Amino acid sequence: MALTRTVRDWWRSHIEMDATTRTMFYKILAAQTRGGVRLLTICQMLKDKKQLNVGVKRLAKAGAEAAQAGRLASDGFAESGYLPATDTGILRVAEQNNTLPDALAELTNEERQARSFFSGVFKPAAFQLVPATVAVGMVTASPKLLTDIVQDEAAREAMPLHLVATLLQTFGPTVGIVIVLFAGFCWWGRSRLTERRWLLTIFSRDWLDQVAIAYCRLGASMTRQGATHLQTLQAFSDAYRSSYVHAMTPKATRDVMDGRAYAASLADRLLPVDIAELLEALVPGEDRERYPNAFETLAAMQEAQLANHYAVRARGLKFVFMATAAGFLVLMFHGLFNAAQTVASQVGVF
Repeated sequence: MALTRTVRDWWRSHIEMDATTRTMFYKILAAQTRGGVRLLTICQMLKDKKQLNVGVKRLAKAGAEAAQAGRLASDGFAESGYLPATDTGILRVAEQNNTLPDALAELTNEERQARSFFSGVFKPAAFQLVPATVAVGMVTASPKLLTDIVQDEAAREAMPLHLVATLLQTFGPTVGIVIVLFAGFCWWGRSRLTERRWLLTIFSRDWLDQVAIAYCRLGASMTRQGATHLQTLQAFSDAYRSSYVHAMTPKATRDVMDGRAYAASLADRLLPVDIAELLEALVPGEDRERYPNAFETLAAMQEAQLANHYAVRARGLKFVFMATAAGFLVLMFHGLFNAAQTVASQVGVF
């Protein structure tokens, strides 16, 4: 049952209501709530709009029904499955604290939408993957061509092209499966592993940066509304439903309750150590009035660092794809040239 609902929610939040449609929905909510319109009224209006996406209308209907029942509209959004769990968590906290315009502005932020490993690293280099894939495929399929050209089996097997192609045919599928499984493990473990995160290699750092950015942004909004440290931690745990966050938040909460400094409690948990140290420097004596600006400053810094990390990795991945394409094409042409030389020598041309 849980698996069925997970699949249903993924389909609804990724296929039926994609990122573009979701952003449009958030922008409508932002414009209306900024004008003082209640969320219930907005949802009732949207659910009957014929020109809107079916997913948007069903989402609005779920929100309206929840609000009419005296619950939070965001609870209805969450139950519908048309929004990611993180987004519904942010909306729930914002609805409880009357900060919906700020939360919706964050959800429609273009930088926030682009902040992912796929769009920041793989997508810019994806075009170079096409020639690399073609080159590898050509080399893998070359033994049949070499067999048709070179009849001497010993001469054919001594060619570098034939040796590489044989290795690809023998071990290529296994290596491919291992790569896919490792990528799947990293995708699964980014938000779930609390120990031995080194197993995720470079796939862990950017996700932890995203957690830090999210906490700083929520912290800025919450502290501006007068929330305490404990309330901010609880709100973050409610908004970001991942095993990692749920494991780290209680530890930070316990330290704060024991009288430990706020920044030190967050260090190496929800914030990197260097960012936590900077937070402590920006808020001397834990002056609460300084926290909103401090959190906003840290969020901007982390976003800039994350964008730089993504740019460096994208360039590296692009180089790998280009080098792979060039190397295998050179190997292919070298092998065909060797084959032509072998045939020519056999017929006495050279």
